[in-house]
Amino acid sequence: MVYRSKGFVLIEVLIAVTILAVVLLSVYSGISSGINVINNSRNYTEAVVISKSLMNDFRLNKMRGPDLQNIPVEDKPGFKYDRITGRYENIFLGPLIAQKTDIVVKWDYKGVENTFQISMVYQLK
Repeated sequence: MVYRSKGFVLIEVLIAVTILAVVLLSVYSGISSGINVINNSRNYTEAVVISKSLMNDFRLNKMRGPDLQNIPVEDKPGFKYDRITGRYENIFLGPLIAQKTDIVVKWDYKGVENTFQISMVYQLK
C-alpha cells in the first residue's frame, strides 16, 4: 500500500507542473501581446503627430508644392510619407472647384507596413 501512494504523488506532481506550465505560458503570451500593442500604439501616435505637422507646413506654404512619395521623416527613423494633391470630387455633387491633399505616413512594424492618412479639402483661389 505504501508503494501505490508514492506513485500517485508523482502523478499529482506531474499534473501540477503541467498546469503551472500552461498558466505561465498564457501569462507570458498576454504580456508579450500587450507590449506589442503598446509599441504599435506609440508608432501610431508618432504618425499622427508627423502627419499633422506636415499638413501644417503645407498650409504655411500656402498649399503649394509638388506631390511627394516615400520621403523619409527628419528625426524619425523608420517613418516615410507621401503628399498627394488632386481635384476634389464629391460623391453627390461631382467635381468641385476644390483641391484635396492627402498626407500618408508609413512605417514598418514587425515586417508589416502600417499607414496613417490625413486629408484636407480647400477651395482653389
